[in-house]
This record gives sequence, structure tokens and C-alpha cells, in this order.
Amino acid sequence: LDMPVDAKTLRVQQQAEEVYERTDYKRAFFIYRNELVPIGDKFGQYMVGFMYLTGKGVEEDQIKASAWYRVAAERGTKEYVHVATQVLATLDAEQRVESDRLFVELRKEYGDLVLLTKAIRKDMALLRDRTGSRISATTSPMTIIEPSSPGGTRSGDDYYGQIERRIAARLEYIASRVDIDIIDQDPARPDMETIERELAAHLEGVN
Repeated sequence: LDMPVDAKTLRVQQQAEEVYERTDYKRAFFIYRNELVPIGDKFGQYMVGFMYLTGKGVEEDQIKASAWYRVAAERGTKEYVHVATQVLATLDAEQRVESDRLFVELRKEYGDLVLLTKAIRKDMALLRDRTGSRISATTSPMTIIEPSSPGGTRSGDDYYGQIERRIAARLEYIASRVDIDIIDQDPARPDMETIERELAAHLEGVN
């Protein structure tokens, strides 16, 4: 799964860890829950579960802890899967039903598949800019100015080609997790309405 961690996210992760180490648990919980969780940071999601489990910075809640652990474990990371399984094993049948409900709701908002579809939408907007009203489809080759790149510039073909490859890789990942026939779709124009509709149906279940 290509979800690289940028410099800003790394700084937020470090800040959260430093605040936690100072035992300012309420502030640490706020950072994990409101800054790292929404961008799909799995350690942030794990830490929210851990803090619910231990009652650090938030009221102890084993059911919420189990649901957050399950979201953190969705990529199959061994340590996260292990702890999610352990906590689930401590719940009775009624608590397990509530954990399932919370897990489904959290995954529909913060799970990888949902965040990937949002990322694809953003990339599609970038591709539309290439042939939008500001730039004609028949213009000469473009140069993209990128201060963060080693040379400061990139060719338009390279820049937009990378975006198309990123979309294709993300579509492939979604297809590997959900029974959606999207592998052969044009990366520049995937049928997002159908993908999101089928994905929504998939996410209603606990799997």
C-alpha cells in the first residue's frame, strides 16, 4: 500500500510521542485522535486504542479500544493483529456486537479503502487541471516547478505519469481487498461513483 509518510506527518508523530512521554496524556490523545487518525496513520489509530484500553488521557473503554485496534490492524501488521485479537477475546457476546458496530463505523471514516478513494479523487483533480480551462490539451510539453524535487523542475509527462501510476496502484490495492472489477479501468478516468458505491456496500460488513 503506497501511503508514504511526509515530513509534516513525521513531525506530528514525534510531537505526539514527546507529549506522551511527558505524561501529558490528554494532549497526546488529542494529537493521535485528531491529527494522525484522520490521515490513516496506523500507529496513531493503535495509540488511540491503547489509551482507551489503559484509560490514559481518556475514560477507559475496552470496547472502543478493541474497535480502534481492529482499524489499526487492517493492513495485517502482526503486532496490531495480535493485540486486537487479544482484546477481542476478553469481550463477552454483547460487547463483541458493540465492538463490531464501532469498528464498521470507524473503518468507514478512517479505514485505508476510504482514505485511498479520497486520495484518488485528489489525484484525478490534478489530472483534470492538465487539460482544464487553464491549459489546453494541445499545448507544448510543460515543465512543472517543484521546489521539493532535487532539480526543482520536472517534465509534465513525468509529473502526470507518476500521478497516473499512483492511481493505478491504489486501484489495484482496492481491487485486492474488495470484489470490484476495476483493474482494467483507465487510471486517468476511473469510474469512482461505481467504485465508491460498491466499496460502501463492502464496508457495511465485518470482514
